[in-house]
Amino acid sequence: MMAEEGTQQLPYVRETVLKKRKVNEDWAVKNRERKAAKRQRRRDDGKGAIKRPEDFVREFRNKELDFVRMKTRLKVRKLPPAETLNSKLVFAIRIPGTMDLHPHMRRILRKLRLTQVLTGVFLKATDATMKRLLVVEPFITYGFPNLKNVKDLIYKKGRGFLDKEPFPLTSNDLIEKALGEYGIICLEDLVHEIASVGPHFREASNFLMPFKLKRRLQMKKKPYKDGGLVVIWETVKIKSTN
Repeated sequence: MMAEEGTQQLPYVRETVLKKRKVNEDWAVKNRERKAAKRQRRRDDGKGAIKRPEDFVREFRNKELDFVRMKTRLKVRKLPPAETLNSKLVFAIRIPGTMDLHPHMRRILRKLRLTQVLTGVFLKATDATMKRLLVVEPFITYGFPNLKNVKDLIYKKGRGFLDKEPFPLTSNDLIEKALGEYGIICLEDLVHEIASVGPHFREASNFLMPFKLKRRLQMKKKPYKDGGLVVIWETVKIKSTN
């Protein structure tokens, strides 16, 4: 019996598989180094860049024009009360746009946690929230997600904060540690709280990091503002509000 245990063979792995693993590991290391060098090179180029006076004038005029348009939207567009909306849950996405943002718009985007392009957040549909979305309308698109949309986003792209450190939503223990005092102890509780806009929606939404949508947005038949569809991922479709 002892002899049989002593002669037990180790798991066999082909040499080609081992070589492939080694090549992949080397490629991943070189790819990270190349990206880091590219980011550092962009930072160095930006420090030494010289702007012409015309550039400053154009940026200032663009910012002031955006501010004037924002005031016009608030005067002309009459928002319906939040109580009359079909859903109390809104999913907003930051879309590509101009970089010459007025400080007021940049402040609103920071409050909405939409500081990066192609990121999305869940919001509660209140009068204040809808007004903020109207202020930054040229730089975002938003819609009303259903339960399936919420599940797909949280399960596939969800990440949370714990002690100011991000982590993937792969452990219910971490979710309970972060939100256990609010009765949210697992991933299903988190999905239910977001989808139903429960009493602790604010804490649950702030716990989630803004969703990073790597793929480009696609327009289906009609633009967002004309009632088209916003395609976030292959399986997530949110109807536009406008």
